[in-house]
Amino acid sequence: MKSPRWSKLALICLPLLALGVLGGLSSQANAQDVKMDEAVSSNPEHLSQDELDSDERDFLLPEEGVLERRYRARARNQRSTGQGILGAATQNGIQFSRACDAGKRLTIAAVGDVLLHSPLAKQGLSDREGFSSLWSGVAPLLSQADVTYANLEGPAAGAVASNGKVTRDPGRVFDGVAYSSYPMFNYHPSLIKDLVSSGIDVVSTANNHAIDRRALGADRTIENLKAAGLPHSGTRSSNGQGNWFTTTTSNGFTLAWIACTFSTNGISDTNAQVFKCYEQKAELLSLVKQLSKNTQVDAVIVTPHWGEEYETTPRAQEKVLAHSILDAGATAILGSHPHVLQPMEKYKTQDGREAFIIYSLGNFVSGQKQLPRRTAALVYLGLTRGSDGKVFVNGARFVPTEMTYGAKMNLVPRDSAGESRSFALQILGSGNVMKSTDRVDTTPQCD
Repeated sequence: MKSPRWSKLALICLPLLALGVLGGLSSQANAQDVKMDEAVSSNPEHLSQDELDSDERDFLLPEEGVLERRYRARARNQRSTGQGILGAATQNGIQFSRACDAGKRLTIAAVGDVLLHSPLAKQGLSDREGFSSLWSGVAPLLSQADVTYANLEGPAAGAVASNGKVTRDPGRVFDGVAYSSYPMFNYHPSLIKDLVSSGIDVVSTANNHAIDRRALGADRTIENLKAAGLPHSGTRSSNGQGNWFTTTTSNGFTLAWIACTFSTNGISDTNAQVFKCYEQKAELLSLVKQLSKNTQVDAVIVTPHWGEEYETTPRAQEKVLAHSILDAGATAILGSHPHVLQPMEKYKTQDGREAFIIYSLGNFVSGQKQLPRRTAALVYLGLTRGSDGKVFVNGARFVPTEMTYGAKMNLVPRDSAGESRSFALQILGSGNVMKSTDRVDTTPQCD
């Protein structure tokens, strides 16, 4: 269960202040020529801005039905050959050699993208349970870990328009100006409080929607996160203050969290507010190395926003970067952006450690109704502090989840047979699955 958590940046910030942004970023497209990769990829007919802002636009996605047929064909092939999408070995799960070693333990829960298309945003603003109504079906699972992570995909900046200027605050009303959805998101700040009250302990703010409300939106989001006491990583204030990382302390473990993104959708990050996975790779690896050597830090967790949307297999460039991050000293990688699940992996680092990767956690909550995009997982990652004081991964488990759509939208666990559960097992295998009613235990083989 959770114990009180807080950030202890003072313990480790000072030695790292020199890491700030070194030099300017390479030039990007002018803000007036925003190249929204999601807008292009999911809008083959190039609808107008007015059409894009409609509720119907939230569910118009590329190649409707094509991906679903592809996944079902793979499932049929699995049944006929005994092979999963990633081969039979994955179906046996991943286990860690020190799973049963004695020592103090910590459990991390991780979920994917908090991506509020307009119907979800409207429900969060009007429902008496607020935004928590969107994930109430899994709320008990979030609080069973010692520390819980999510990717906050988009600003929660309050009354800021898409041009980055202050606008009229409509209150708890989805007006499409202050509070808007695809392709340029901005959420009511109460979303942050609802995440905290539901058990979320730390979020990533580095993603391709990080500056959908430009510099002011990023600043306001950071202010709102601080006011709610929710640590974040991956963005910093436009005045250059702040770090690319944050820390959480729970159950005697201090974790350093680093988030980065592959893109800001072509919106120019003029104030260098967003940490870039590839453009700032050298700085990223240096930061991982320094934090991993800091005696006040037990483990470094990196949460990159990367990959190809709607693809269930990571590309070579994600694998190369993941392995480089882990070789630099990180303990685990929790990826996002594809909006579908991608595999888990155990990686043996150059110094002999066993590290964990999930290339994509999929969506946490979203308006993307297709089977692969409404299916995701809540992942539990276990850490142990050994007799030598070093922390290592002991195991990983997951609960398949599905976003449901009806009079009320809600995320629910999928413990019994069905399309979403079957799809999750195709990607993640069956060896590490657990039921939502099970006691959280990342090493059940040791019982």
